[in-house]
Amino acid sequence: MAACSFSFVALLALFASLCAGEICEKPEVTHKVYTTTDGLILANIAYIAEFTVTCKNGAKDVSLFADVKGDIVPAVRDPQGSRYQVSWTEELNKAASGEYLVKVYDEDGYAALRKAQRTGEDPKSVTPVFTLNVNHAGSYQGPWVQSEFVAMVAAVLLWYFAYSAKCRLQS
Repeated sequence: MAACSFSFVALLALFASLCAGEICEKPEVTHKVYTTTDGLILANIAYIAEFTVTCKNGAKDVSLFADVKGDIVPAVRDPQGSRYQVSWTEELNKAASGEYLVKVYDEDGYAALRKAQRTGEDPKSVTPVFTLNVNHAGSYQGPWVQSEFVAMVAAVLLWYFAYSAKCRLQS
């Protein structure tokens, strides 16, 4: 009977280890960031952070989640398992230039973060696996003065100088 219970416990431990996601120890992260810079024809600004994670223990299939301004989004993983992408959009009038801090969590960190949010604890107490800095330089909203206005002012000034010169010549 003892051998049966031992094999059951061993089988249960094997099953639990296979079901659990891999844990990335001491990740090395390299990232690239893309943001929309042309705000003339768009309604939303897109932010894209692509990053490569290399784990010291060689873990490949690590599920990651990103905290973007308090919203939790999953990091999309490529088929090879080491490159990830996090993307989000923001309305043009709400998107400010500057640094955005994206906190990235593994499955355990994500569970701890959700638990902290549910119980009303401070989510800052949960430490992320790593953080990404997304720099948005701002979006081009067009010139401060429209070219039609500059052309109209130039035409009015030209007319004024021509009219005043004509009046001086006639007097």
